[in-house]
Formats: sequence, C-alpha cells, structure tokens
Amino acid sequence: MKFKLIFGALVFGFCTYTYAGCVGQVINGKCVGTYIDNPNVGTNSNNSSGYKSSSGTRYQYDQSNPSDSLRYSTDLDAQRRDQMNLNLNRGQDRSTGQLGGGIYND
Repeated sequence: MKFKLIFGALVFGFCTYTYAGCVGQVINGKCVGTYIDNPNVGTNSNNSSGYKSSSGTRYQYDQSNPSDSLRYSTDLDAQRRDQMNLNLNRGQDRSTGQLGGGIYND
C-alpha cells in the first residue's frame, strides 16, 4: 500500500504541469512582478497585437469586430484599464466611430 502511494505521487508529480504566471503585483493588466516558468508570457508582447486607432491610441480589442467585442465583455482587466484611463484621444476616437477597448498605457 505504501509503495502504491509513493508510486502514485511520483507519477502525478511528473505528469502534471503547473504554471504560476505573474508573481507580484498586476497593475492595469500588466505584471510588474516576475513571471515564473515562462519568461516570454506578458513581457510587453502588447506592442505587436491589438488595435491602433487613427489618433495613435493602442487598444487590446477592436469592438467593431464581433469576436473582439465578445472577448472584451468578459475581460475584466481590459474594462478596468478603460475605466481608469485618462487618455483624451479616446473621446476623439469614439466620435469618429473607432470603438477600441482595453486601452494600453504606453
């Protein structure tokens, strides 16, 4: 019985994969701490993704795209960034029909 428990624990330990992600504080959706296990995740990969409006403001989502709009509706970090952001260009973007969501603070 003891052998089976030890063997089971070893098999479980080798077969599982854990990912801790960000260790430290997350401010406005960005990790200011350290990433564990995968150093490429979250390291300013936002530069090449997202939506850039004509005013130069970068957003994570283009809400005129139905799939982006759906993802934005469930992304609480992106919604929080929008609520806390003071970017004046956002009003200009909205007045020209550019519906970005999840503004990036560059």
